[in-house]
Amino acid sequence: MQDEDAIQGLKRLGLTTYEARVFVALQKLASGAASEISDVADVPRSQVYGAAEGLEEHGLVETRQSTPTVYRPVPLEQARRQLLDQLAETGAETFDYLETVSDSAAKEERSESIWLIRGSDVIASRITSIVADADERLLYGADSPVMLEDELVDALQAAADADVTVVVASVHPEVLEAVPEPLSTYRVPEERDMDVDTGRLVVADDATILMSTYQTGPRAGDSEEVAFWASDSTFATMLVELAEGWLKDPFR
Repeated sequence: MQDEDAIQGLKRLGLTTYEARVFVALQKLASGAASEISDVADVPRSQVYGAAEGLEEHGLVETRQSTPTVYRPVPLEQARRQLLDQLAETGAETFDYLETVSDSAAKEERSESIWLIRGSDVIASRITSIVADADERLLYGADSPVMLEDELVDALQAAADADVTVVVASVHPEVLEAVPEPLSTYRVPEERDMDVDTGRLVVADDATILMSTYQTGPRAGDSEEVAFWASDSTFATMLVELAEGWLKDPFR
């Protein structure tokens, strides 16, 4: 990592460009006056004072009242805690605010829509959220054991512990063998196996459905998992009924 990489990292943690440059320079100097910091940080001397004041407000530098004024950084572990705590606090406040401004019209549009998501990590995260929100029953269908991610399995087990009826389904025995007890499993009849590159199926409370498949990329062997999901809509309910009927009622 070079100085510029560290500066960019500090900016992502909430510092301005000049603040980040001054803070990096102070790590090299241990302490210094504005003129010394300016030379090392490549920051105009007139801007060093404002940057140092900003760093002081962040709790990242200490100031010695002398002529000239001398600045020194706080220990790095203290600086790490300060910046990460401030970032976490800012993130929490931001998302708390966003929750308050999320109006009912947006929620209504969301419930009546079909949403497309890409990438196995993103899809697994969405499925984990669907599982966590289930109240009565939950079906998770997978085409491969790799689709039984640890975090997802933990969420399925937590749902089962909360008295949600959980069933893991697959046409492949190796998937069902990888399902930990006491989760229930369902072997999908082979005649119901579709001749497409299927991925996952999630059905929750007869109200939410997610289905994924694999989309082939431009290069050989290059593919991406793509899914659509819908919830709390007539369309979602219809798809749930079709999916459960196609699988021959996995909850019976």
